[in-house]
Amino acid sequence: MNHPHQPQDDSWESDAVWKLLDQAAPRTAGPRFADDAVRAARLEGQASPAWWKTLLMNRFAVAAAAGAAAALALAAISLRSADPASPTSPEIVKLTPPQDSYAEIQEVTETEALSAAVDQLDDFTDSELVCLIGL
Repeated sequence: MNHPHQPQDDSWESDAVWKLLDQAAPRTAGPRFADDAVRAARLEGQASPAWWKTLLMNRFAVAAAAGAAAALALAAISLRSADPASPTSPEIVKLTPPQDSYAEIQEVTETEALSAAVDQLDDFTDSELVCLIGL
């Protein structure tokens, strides 16, 4: 069977990919596209600092780490029990904080995290801010 030979059109417009692109629906840019593009362009040329410098520059991370360390220290103090029968262990007075102190620490930590986030709103996406607020 002989098929009639059609002349090949080497132009860009006859390419199958371009034909598919012509059929695709156009997409519009989002409302924050220009802001995101400018921020990405500004950050592109900057060298990223060491991880510990980034951690110290980000007040939210420092506040969260300080709150977590305080909560761990308080938990370690409250959960530690002294064995009175052991002669080698020093006498430890067990301090039991009131039950609402953990809620107080949590509230202070969340408040500090939110105030740090307010200072640097551009560093957070909308979903991260919603998670911080707790909605």
